[in-house]
Amino acid sequence: MDIDRLRETESQSLLSNIVALRHRLFASMDAADEVGDTAAVTRISSQLHRNLELTGKLLGDLNTGTTINNNVLVSPVYIEMRTELVKALRGFPDARQAVALVLQGLETRFAEGMVIDHSYASGPVPGNGVGGS
Repeated sequence: MDIDRLRETESQSLLSNIVALRHRLFASMDAADEVGDTAAVTRISSQLHRNLELTGKLLGDLNTGTTINNNVLVSPVYIEMRTELVKALRGFPDARQAVALVLQGLETRFAEGMVIDHSYASGPVPGNGVGGS
């Protein structure tokens, strides 16, 4: 195996693991927010921020040339929208739980798609409607 191919494989694996970890951080943040543990939400938000920074650096290294990866799940706007949506539903526990489960399901499918199908760097992950363009 040549060094460039090894580098590409390892980069894809690292990115897949970072996305899977981010999914778990979101689930933890939802659980902490649900019980009103603002200190935990703050700590988890900090870890999410670091996770996104690392993802950005890694994608910057992976995406050379003219390929652009527009993945909404790593966008700061998505993170903010997700957080605010779950907060807005605080007074509606059933709706909040349903929305959190849908978001977690989408994030899980994307993370699993990245682990199984590494074509995410050049296009959408088949079957979930999320990916690059």
